[in-house]
Amino acid sequence: MTNELFRRLATVYLGEAIRYPKLRAVTLAQWALESGRGSSPLARDHYNFGGLKWRKEMAPYATKVKYAAHDGEDFYCKFATLENFIAGYWAFLNRSPYSGWEANVATPEKFIRFIGPTYTPRPDYADAVLALVPEAEKLLADVQNAETEALKPAVAPAVSLGVIVIDPGHGGASDVSGSSANNAISTSNVKEKKLTLDFALILRDELLRQAAARNETVQVVLTRTTDVNVTGKARAAMAFDHKAKLFLCLHFNGNKSATVRGTETFYRAKENDNINLAADMEFAGAVQKALFTALQAVDPGAKDRGIKPDNQGNPSLPGFGVLNDISLGNDRRQTPCRAAYIEAEFITNPSVDKLLISGTNAIQNRTAAMAAVAGACLAQMRKIP
Repeated sequence: MTNELFRRLATVYLGEAIRYPKLRAVTLAQWALESGRGSSPLARDHYNFGGLKWRKEMAPYATKVKYAAHDGEDFYCKFATLENFIAGYWAFLNRSPYSGWEANVATPEKFIRFIGPTYTPRPDYADAVLALVPEAEKLLADVQNAETEALKPAVAPAVSLGVIVIDPGHGGASDVSGSSANNAISTSNVKEKKLTLDFALILRDELLRQAAARNETVQVVLTRTTDVNVTGKARAAMAFDHKAKLFLCLHFNGNKSATVRGTETFYRAKENDNINLAADMEFAGAVQKALFTALQAVDPGAKDRGIKPDNQGNPSLPGFGVLNDISLGNDRRQTPCRAAYIEAEFITNPSVDKLLISGTNAIQNRTAAMAAVAGACLAQMRKIP
């Protein structure tokens, strides 16, 4: 059975532009075999679904981690995001042991039979991968269908909490109106845009899981699920289009000083014509408390920077476009959508990098953080008619 993590990998892979799209299913099948469909500790803890051992050529994509596999302890690749793993896998093949693989891409079978003996020297390896291709194809199709279904209005079941729109900040290669392609870069050289998407996908799964555990349903819409940039106005408009109760932006901070850190959450300032100021402040306070408490539980050095208006106390500042009530459509709704903008941490701080990006427990820590945020969001949704 495919777990949530492996399904997230398929979601991201479906949106990645790879040189040979016809190889998408066979490589996903290979990763399913190598990682036990995402259940191996190497996959769960380090986003390494391919059993990729550390090589110096992998430095742009991964960090080095010691790991005890079935054949003994060795250094393996630790990937900060699912996108990094996908890029790293293809970079891994561009090394001398695999020379000539691009001359063997006419069919998925030809590809895996060429790289297989080098990748894992066992006689039945290619056959084992090919046996999983139909399952990989079905998973990719299911993910594609799920993305389409998520954009349809929710059918009201017995206990429906409504819609939440999650906005992973930034994306793509170019700035667009109201959204830069990327801002902060972590000390381990991971871009903010990659982290916002990864955290957003974890948050989505936590929202669905926690709601289901209480016999509830929630419709989760992401403003992007791939590495594309969306204008600030278009991101906010999704709240109105889907009649969302909540709109939550995910971002990370950066600073020239490596000592600066802390979690903060913004709401639309009163001076920026906030239509539902008290409700927005309540929402911002709830997610801020949940996120900070979760981070503090795994790192006593966590710092609570509190909730702040998006003009940060300066009435002349216009604030964040994605929190604009007109763009959110709140002027056209009887019950306005509550909106908040999380700056989860300063990824330019080495301690934060280790905590959430490059450290041994980084993936578990980010999952715990997003689980806490999910709980706060669901509690808010239960209050809103």
